[in-house]
Amino acid sequence: MTTIKIRPAKPLDTSNLVRLLTAAHDESGSYPPVDPHMGLNWITRTLTEGYVIVADVSGRLVGTLALSNYHFPWSPEQFMYLEWLYVQKKFRKGGAFEALMKGCHAFADSHNAQILAGVSAGDKDVFLKDRLFQTKGYRYIGGDFIRSRHGREKEDSINSDI
Repeated sequence: MTTIKIRPAKPLDTSNLVRLLTAAHDESGSYPPVDPHMGLNWITRTLTEGYVIVADVSGRLVGTLALSNYHFPWSPEQFMYLEWLYVQKKFRKGGAFEALMKGCHAFADSHNAQILAGVSAGDKDVFLKDRLFQTKGYRYIGGDFIRSRHGREKEDSINSDI
């Protein structure tokens, strides 16, 4: 049986976090291209200023979750924002996701903080992801959309009276 250990991320985990989050990006296919320097900066900044945990199997990182401080521009109320959450496919059913979420919730609860999670998933998993987060006590408040540079072509092909 594979033992998955959830632990705080260390600075030495940075290159493995880059590898994991690059895999998450590549798996989705919906996000804009990654600039490696900007990605490394984001991960390093989140490690320094946020709360990052990893799912570790015998020294190999198979999942990660990060929280950072956030508030809406119109409100002083503070949240913990879910910066990223990713588990390699073959470890998703092995408890890594559940363990990362449990660690995330324990950290937020210890700080009496709400969590704001803008979680994206590939097209086929969108409704599954929404339902999964609702079962964890999250309330759906909207979604993210990306309009391509060529969105006008699709827009013109739709007959609408707007």
